[in-house]
Amino acid sequence: MPRTLAVVCGHSAQLIKKALINSTVCAGAALAATQAYAEDINWRQFEGTSIVWAYDIHPYADAVAAQLPEFEKLTGIKVTPELYPDDAYWNKLTIQLSTKSPSWDVVGTGIQPAWDLAPGQLLEPLDRYLNDSKLTSAAYDYKDFFPALREALTWKVKEGQIEAGSGQVWAIPHGFENIQLFYRKDVLDKHGIKVPSTPPEMSAACEKLKAADPTITPLGVRGVRFWSSIHTAAISIARSYGVHDFVVKDGKLDTGLDSPESIAFHKDYVDMIKKCAAPSFANDNWYQVVEGINSGRTAMAIDSNMFGFWNDVAGKPASGKIAFAPPLRAPNGKNFESNIWIWSLAMNAASQKKGAAWLFIQWATSKQVELNGAVAGKLVNSPRASTWSDKAWLEYAAKPEFNNFVETFKTVQDQAQLAFTARVGFAEAMNAWAVAMQKMVNGADVKATLTDLASEIRSSM
Repeated sequence: MPRTLAVVCGHSAQLIKKALINSTVCAGAALAATQAYAEDINWRQFEGTSIVWAYDIHPYADAVAAQLPEFEKLTGIKVTPELYPDDAYWNKLTIQLSTKSPSWDVVGTGIQPAWDLAPGQLLEPLDRYLNDSKLTSAAYDYKDFFPALREALTWKVKEGQIEAGSGQVWAIPHGFENIQLFYRKDVLDKHGIKVPSTPPEMSAACEKLKAADPTITPLGVRGVRFWSSIHTAAISIARSYGVHDFVVKDGKLDTGLDSPESIAFHKDYVDMIKKCAAPSFANDNWYQVVEGINSGRTAMAIDSNMFGFWNDVAGKPASGKIAFAPPLRAPNGKNFESNIWIWSLAMNAASQKKGAAWLFIQWATSKQVELNGAVAGKLVNSPRASTWSDKAWLEYAAKPEFNNFVETFKTVQDQAQLAFTARVGFAEAMNAWAVAMQKMVNGADVKATLTDLASEIRSSM
């Protein structure tokens, strides 16, 4: 069932309350921004329109939902949020857009799912909206988004495939994350455990933790049979082993998932999961991972760095006790790798209310809305450079309870990059990888399973 705004508020009651407090603090700045916009373009040119915004159930959605009354007051446009659990959302997104249903106007997406949607003309290119002075405020400042994020969401569609690097703008960055290791500093210190830096070190640490305190799950990591379980821990660690989802061989694209490097990675990773993860691994998505570390049931986790802001949830056992480190790397590797995920807002090409939809996208990714979401502790990594130079955000992110969050973010972000190859068919291939991962964790031979996986991917190319 879709989650409307009222349900979202119930989902994150404490965080919403905190957001509203921060919104009050920023009210003067927000009012000034609203007045400036009103003088720049006609924000009420689509007054009376109703649109639907679809998104994952996520703190980033909460960051926008808490401020929706401001948008409706500014524009006279009614926005109905439809928010769904992670795996259900992505499946529904594909169905909604591929059937060219106009019921969703604005959608949340990442780069990788958008690769599959753009060639079928299911997403509306946004260049003409960005370049229209009647629709886009001069204060919007598109170049304020970090260049790497803008570039990642710009590509050409040629002969049904993706050519990254130049072309049309397909979505606007809304928030982004890199992949890190989170750990309960108090738990590791109590049992004399050094922060692991490789999968074998993690396996050894987990065995020590289980012996010392069987009530604690050593490591939280995603394991669902869906690509979302690949794009965080698995792909980041795999890249440090020299694994590539796709490679070019003899001038043709091929998968690299049956390479010697991939076999070595999977043997270490599967052993780590068996020794470290919860019995519920196969059903765990990011909700379960973050709740584990947040509640104190889990000692460590490898996932998106936005999880660290559960350090600031009053009454939670782990609040203020989570510290951060780079993601794990190969035992013989010198450097870690960290994938990036860019939450973005895109327009349904079938929407019949594109003007109103664009005003919403523009507002939701504006400087003030991004900043408000950041200082409310929901939009952890704003994609706008201006946020990262804003005193309110820097003071909030540097609070003592966040431990080494800012320091680790800077260290990891220096090496963070998109770990996947730009291509249509991303979801199908990565879903197959997630299924294969479960098989290996359940005892299937690593080399044979990867051989079958590679064969399956090649047959679909």
